[in-house]
Amino acid sequence: MKRLFFALLAANLGLAAFAYVRDRMPNPDAQLARQQMNADQIRIVAPRPAPSPVLVAAAPAPGLCMEWGSFGGAEVPRAQAALDALALGERVRRTEVAVTTSYWVYIPPLKSKSELDRKVGELRERGVYDYAPILEAGRWRYAIALGVFRGEEAAKRHLAQLREKGVRSAQLGEREQRIIQAAFLVRDPTEEQSAQLADLKAGFQGSELRAVDCPPP
Repeated sequence: MKRLFFALLAANLGLAAFAYVRDRMPNPDAQLARQQMNADQIRIVAPRPAPSPVLVAAAPAPGLCMEWGSFGGAEVPRAQAALDALALGERVRRTEVAVTTSYWVYIPPLKSKSELDRKVGELRERGVYDYAPILEAGRWRYAIALGVFRGEEAAKRHLAQLREKGVRSAQLGEREQRIIQAAFLVRDPTEEQSAQLADLKAGFQGSELRAVDCPPP
């Protein structure tokens, strides 16, 4: 009986101690509430965007020119007038270029100087002003050069234009020679100005438009 009594007593004391300790332990829900201080003021903030990479300015490209040419005889003032209409001012510079030609349009040698003069008069009456009489002694004396070209297609187009004007005696042939003609340089053109130059080129058959390094000012 004594053993039973002491066992029950010990159990009661243990249960009382557990209840005492439990009542004095902090409430976990209360702790969670205390940890959420100013919960009503919490806002969800969007993440900051990543900083933009630092852009390094590209070095400016060296100055470029557009070269339009080449022109000889009566084509020079006509090309100059077309450029003047674009109001490019000091950006335009006229220069001379050496051209190696492979084809030419010509009137074969005539019998005398008087026949040459008469043929020149007929050309002017038909509105042809770009010509060069050949007076030097030799195979081509008293012939008339009507245009020299690098390519055969350009020469054919020019010959067709002359035929439309009634110049029936003109012919096309091969003739390798080096001549000096005029070209125009436009310094640092804008995209709009480059497009305008391309439009001008279309109106001058046989002319070329290309990008080149600008010469020193």
